[in-house]
Amino acid sequence: MDLRDFPGAVLRARDKRHVLAAFVHCEITYSGRAEASLGRGDRLLVLKADGTVLVHQPESSVPINYMKAGSAVSVEEVDDHLLVRVAHATEKSTLEIEVFRVYECVARELLDGQRQDLSGHERDMSDWIRDNPVSVGDGFRPIAREEHTDVGFIDVFGHDGNGGFVVVECKRVTASLTAVDQLRRYVERVKAIRGMERVRGVLAAPAITPNALEMLLSWGFEYRRVEPPQRHVRWQRDQKRLAEY
Repeated sequence: MDLRDFPGAVLRARDKRHVLAAFVHCEITYSGRAEASLGRGDRLLVLKADGTVLVHQPESSVPINYMKAGSAVSVEEVDDHLLVRVAHATEKSTLEIEVFRVYECVARELLDGQRQDLSGHERDMSDWIRDNPVSVGDGFRPIAREEHTDVGFIDVFGHDGNGGFVVVECKRVTASLTAVDQLRRYVERVKAIRGMERVRGVLAAPAITPNALEMLLSWGFEYRRVEPPQRHVRWQRDQKRLAEY
């Protein structure tokens, strides 16, 4: 793209609330909570419909510079190059991008009102245990999820079929001493509220640290290995690649 055509492209995208992506050779100066500068280089400049501005280098998923939504964007000619000025009034910060060459630029309206559906968190685990009670042990019958107590919410609460209650604490990552202590507090609270001593404590997690397991067993609790459900995964993570055959 000719450098002279770039200001019009930026302003049209800004006014129409389109998303603009441009490969440019630029130099950057930032002023706000800190001061930063970046010498000339080839970068990807992204202007979003809500006023978010991102500057990416050829590597890394993290932008080297960015401005939050609500930024005001303007362009002016300065000698033999262009100055893209991004200002955020609330943040009291400015990003000045001196553009010396535009390799390619595209802008268009993007329609996307979807929210990301996350999976694999602790709520998914407690849902799975509720639907697969045998994972906690034979005879386990879930009564409630997110059972409220004054020391927190019990992930899965149930009984063992023999008159005893069961408290299940779920962790989506390796369980630590903190998880064991949390389970202990829930068990002790249920004992006090229900007025009974027979309350099983079960910690469900994909893994547990050795010292956490030692503490868990010393309290008379149980560990059950449960992987967080990955309903969006379309392949097995341990599946061999072609190069491995």
